[in-house]
Amino acid sequence: MAAKQAKQPTDRVTVRLPVSQIQQMQALVDAGMYRNTTDVVYNALKTLLMTKGGEAKQTIEAQKGLLDIQQALAQIEATKKKLGLS
Repeated sequence: MAAKQAKQPTDRVTVRLPVSQIQQMQALVDAGMYRNTTDVVYNALKTLLMTKGGEAKQTIEAQKGLLDIQQALAQIEATKKKLGLS
């Protein structure tokens, strides 16, 4: 028997979409491919995050690393000023 997975907390997001896209999503539901339009959006977002999410994480980590370097350089400059080296 598979272990039951704990539900993650959720929150609501409002997105404005062209009416034609909403109609296309509803058509997928009407065709029985999805339970509801929320499932359509959820699955599309899940696919996007699986394919592009790693890239976003790398970019965020790189930006944090750059910020750390900038802070270290600022501290070095401040120390140099205190010592009269600049």
